Amino acid sequence: MRKKINTYLFNKRAQLYLSATPREHRFVSYKKAKTVLLLFESDLSEKNTNVHRIIDQLQQDGKKVTAWGFVNKKIVDTAIFPDFRILHHKQTDFFYKPLTSFINELQYSEFDLLIDLTIKPVIPMQYLAMYAIASFKAGIRKTELPIYDFVLDVENVPTQDESTTPPENKVDETYLYNQIIFYLKSIQTKD
Repeated sequence: MRKKINTYLFNKRAQLYLSATPREHRFVSYKKAKTVLLLFESDLSEKNTNVHRIIDQLQQDGKKVTAWGFVNKKIVDTAIFPDFRILHHKQTDFFYKPLTSFINELQYSEFDLLIDLTIKPVIPMQYLAMYAIASFKAGIRKTELPIYDFVLDVENVPTQDESTTPPENKVDETYLYNQIIFYLKSIQTKD
C-alpha cells in the first residue's frame, strides 16, 4: 500500500515538476561526454563491484564520474565522498523523496550524461534522475514520464533473478551500461 502511494505521489510531483521546469536537452555522444552521473541501486553489502568496474572504465576513458546510489537500509557503512555516495532511508522523507540538501547539491552540478543503472523502479533514484541537471539522460523504461532522453526497453530480456537464462543475457547494471554505451557510441551526429 505504501509503495503504491509513494509511486502515485512521485508521478504527480514529477508531472508538475516536468511541466513547470523546461529542460534544455541535447544528444551527447560518448566521445563528447566529459562528466557522467551514474545512478544505481546498491546491493545490501554495499560492495557494488559492477558499479565500481563501470566507474573505472569510464575514468579510463577520461570521464569525470559522479555516482549516487540508494540502498534499502536505515544506515550505510560506505563513507560519503563528493563523487560517490549511497543514500539510505534516513536521507529520504516519508515518501522516499531525497532530502532537500541532497537535491540541492545535485542541482548545483551539471553533467553531460546521466546514466541510470537501476533495473526496477527505485523512487529515490527516480527523483534524482528527474532533478539532476544533465544534457542527456539515459535509462530503462520504468515510467511513462519523460525523464529520460534515451530509453532502453528491456522488457523481453530476462532479469538477473531468472536463473534459467545464461549469465551473459541477464539484465544487470553491466548489461544495461553496455547497451547504453553501445548506442551512444553508434549514433552519429553532425554537430
